[in-house]
Amino acid sequence: MSSSREQAEQYLSESYPKFYSLLQKNPAALQRMRDSKAGFAVFAPSDAAIDSVGSEQLQLLEAAFNDPDLNQVLSRMAAYHMVSAPMTAEIMGAYNVVTTRVGELPVEVAPDGTMYVNGVQIIRSYQFQDQIIQNYQDKDGNLLGSEGVEGGKICIIHEVGGFISPDDLWHAMYSHFETSGLGAM
Repeated sequence: MSSSREQAEQYLSESYPKFYSLLQKNPAALQRMRDSKAGFAVFAPSDAAIDSVGSEQLQLLEAAFNDPDLNQVLSRMAAYHMVSAPMTAEIMGAYNVVTTRVGELPVEVAPDGTMYVNGVQIIRSYQFQDQIIQNYQDKDGNLLGSEGVEGGKICIIHEVGGFISPDDLWHAMYSHFETSGLGAM
C-alpha cells in the first residue's frame, strides 16, 4: 500500500507533467513536501493551462529551464505553488490568504463560490489521505479486530488555471534575457 504522499506525487507527475518538471527545479522544497508530517497542498496548473500562457512566456520558460543563472527564479516560481500544510479550499476561503513556501498570496471567493488564488481560478481539488488502521486487542494481547479510522497525512492537489506565482518572477526572467544580450524572447 502506498502512502498519500506517494499517491499525490505520482498523480502530479502523471496528470501535470509540465508543472511537475518545474517542481523538480526546487529539490529542497520538493523534499520538504515529501518529509511533511501533516501533509501538504500543491497548486498545479494543467499542461493545457501552461500552454495557454502564450508563446512568448512558453519560450521564456523553456529558455529559463536551460539557463543555470535562472535556477533560483524557477525555484521560487515552484515554491509559490507549494504549501507546507494540507490547505483545503474551505480554509483558504475562510482566511482569504494562503501562505506558500515563499510568501502569502491573496485568496478571493466570487459570489458564485468560484475561488481564485492570486487571481487564478482553482478548477478542482484532489485529496489523498493515509489510512490509519486501529487494532483492537483483548487483555491478553490477542487481536480481536481492526478498522480504518480518520486521520493521517493529507495531501491535496488544487488544479489551477495557470501559474499563481507573482508576475515579478516573469519580469526577472525577461530582464535576465534582455541584459544577457539575448534580447526579449
